[in-house]
Amino acid sequence: MSRRAPVTAALLLLGAGLAAGCGTPALRIAPPRAPNVVAVACSRLVEHLPNQLENLNSRLVSPRSPLVHAWGERPVVLRCGVPTPAGYDPDSASTAAVNGVDWFQQVFHDHVVWTAVRKSANIELTVPTSYEAQGGFLVEIGAAIAATVP
Repeated sequence: MSRRAPVTAALLLLGAGLAAGCGTPALRIAPPRAPNVVAVACSRLVEHLPNQLENLNSRLVSPRSPLVHAWGERPVVLRCGVPTPAGYDPDSASTAAVNGVDWFQQVFHDHVVWTAVRKSANIELTVPTSYEAQGGFLVEIGAAIAATVP
């Protein structure tokens, strides 16, 4: 199975989730299936994530999980505890170091998937291509990753 299928499935769930009531609808995001030790590392990360990413506010995510977080109307989605991406090579031109965190980049038609491959948990950040300066996201998220996920 290609790497594209799970990412596409997760993104389809983004548009499907609506919360009852008024305000911004909750995003329906399938959390990764992660072992308990990985979930513990991810819960430490979530406690350190910013409420605002650049100028994007945090979004309500359903189901609630320490493995997912999102920001913005055109959501930037973080999933912690994901597998190592297919094709990952730490020496690849698709890998960039940002403030001590190595990010592996996969570019698709309407989104970019950045994956930080770490010892205790891999973190995936899915960003719509409509956001031009994605490096700022990596800096902000990377600070929380460097502080909490070895």
